[in-house]
Amino acid sequence: MTIYNCRYHVPRSFFQDDVNELVLFEEFGGNPTLVNFQTLRVGTACGSAYENKDMELSCQGRPISAIKFASFGDVQGTCGSYYKGTCAGQNDALSIIQNACVGKESCTVSASESTFGAADCAEDISKRLIVEAVC
Repeated sequence: MTIYNCRYHVPRSFFQDDVNELVLFEEFGGNPTLVNFQTLRVGTACGSAYENKDMELSCQGRPISAIKFASFGDVQGTCGSYYKGTCAGQNDALSIIQNACVGKESCTVSASESTFGAADCAEDISKRLIVEAVC
């Protein structure tokens, strides 16, 4: 008996919150009683860097699959509940981080106005780059 080891990745966006049905069509004469599933719990990685420092983001050997939040400026909150504060860089931080990090196991981004644009922060505010990624 030959056993085939096939893996299928179904993107999270294909699933609905309630009931989902998956139909597999086996073309090689496989045995449906040997099919098993593995569900991976999605992890979160958060990164932070003060202005003019580098932020390294890593999913510990797994690829970064999405960016939930990214902002450069006066970011508030904690990992899982970040929000933009009183000021932010002019460039779209989310797009910049998505382009630099999604699909990679790790990435490094400079937390600077040259990357994210001038931030209209008061002089006494320390600007930070904050990122929340899905692993």
